[in-house]
Amino acid sequence: MWKRIRRELLIEYYWWKRHTAKKYPLDSPLGLMGILFMMSGFFLMIIIGQAFAAIFRNMIPVVNGSQVAGVYWSSLFFALKISVVFMVFVISLIFILYFKFFGRKR
Repeated sequence: MWKRIRRELLIEYYWWKRHTAKKYPLDSPLGLMGILFMMSGFFLMIIIGQAFAAIFRNMIPVVNGSQVAGVYWSSLFFALKISVVFMVFVISLIFILYFKFFGRKR
């Protein structure tokens, strides 16, 4: 009886391992391109955020005296916030498109 239970568990483990090993192949060309695509998108969002901060930083000559440092640091934090917002937007758009086209079919 114990041998039968052990054999059934080993069969289940074998098929479970075989099924999960092929589910997310990151060593395929498509997986590598996806990683490169996400990294380039990350850097692009940082550059876009820095561009918005540069536009915001151009308003510094309007500010007088001790407020210059505050405006400068607020522009840097603004760039970080814009970068994060753009990344969340793009990642959610990718997830929506993925689940729309490759989601579970009933």
